[in-house]
Amino acid sequence: MAQNVQQWQPQPQKNSPKQRSKALPAKRIRYAKTPWRNEIKHIICAILITMCFGVISVWLSNQANLLNGASQANATQLENYRNKNNDTKEQISNLTTQQRLNEIAQKAGMSLENNNIKNVK
Repeated sequence: MAQNVQQWQPQPQKNSPKQRSKALPAKRIRYAKTPWRNEIKHIICAILITMCFGVISVWLSNQANLLNGASQANATQLENYRNKNNDTKEQISNLTTQQRLNEIAQKAGMSLENNNIKNVK
């Protein structure tokens, strides 16, 4: 009997509030990878890269068109300034001819004497 007393231990009750049974987590079922999974990733990456290149090329062409338009406007403006400068140079050369200067000098009562002219170098 003494042996029975030593071996006997109180068993915890199943419905006691202190010890509740924990719910086991649901087991995850791992599916095998499909053999075409990597191919789809590569195709998607190729499509995305192609789309990025397309967007970049369209943006660059638009920027190039804007810069070409600005360049043409500047070239037109520069050509107008060159034409005005050439016209002004032509007017200056017409107004400073020797014959015209002599006419203006005679109207003002001046005369041209070669003895009074000095060449400056």
